Amino acid sequence: MTFFLQSPPPALRRRLAGGFAIGLVVAALGTTIAWRWITPLAPHALQTEVNSGADIAYRSLPATRDLPILLKKPEEARRQGVLAGTLMQVGLDGMAVSRLKRAVAADPADKALHVALGEALVLSHGGKVVPEAKAEFDLVLAGDPNDLVSRFYMAAWLLQNGKPKPALVKWVGLMRTVGKDDVWNDRLWDAMPEAAEQIGVDRIALKALCTAGM
Repeated sequence: MTFFLQSPPPALRRRLAGGFAIGLVVAALGTTIAWRWITPLAPHALQTEVNSGADIAYRSLPATRDLPILLKKPEEARRQGVLAGTLMQVGLDGMAVSRLKRAVAADPADKALHVALGEALVLSHGGKVVPEAKAEFDLVLAGDPNDLVSRFYMAAWLLQNGKPKPALVKWVGLMRTVGKDDVWNDRLWDAMPEAAEQIGVDRIALKALCTAGM
């Protein structure tokens, strides 16, 4: 007697594909995933409209939500970008760096890949904006001065190099732009108080600065 397996419906196939892809990534890592408190900005899809017409072109790095794409064998840059975004989301930033370098080499014109590479380098160095990361942000900002993630980390670079006032100005501007997004709100409030303290701005005054114009 011969049996034939019926193909599952499309919705179920998509769910199975997503679960299978996630399993492949976890198996490939060969390690226990340790969730990290710092949420990367590059793979984060904004949950609010930006409060600035100049920033409407914001595009996040593909990540976990796009894992089923891996099964379709897309172009190299896309595939490596999805893997890197997923690695960043689970705190494996050092592993994401190598993926992103391959993605950038395959598609050097993709701004989102450069931004993500810069962020992965920062996070893999304990939050320090190393020269290689700054070079990625400089490259992006040269073509798009309003790139949100690059602006965030360039402010961190300013604070890191003894310039708290311009750093705080940049972060306050970002808060006014995307502060209604929970992830950005959290990351900015983690960053801003140190710069504010160094120039004598208390938290109440800082909050007033951030909400002005929102």
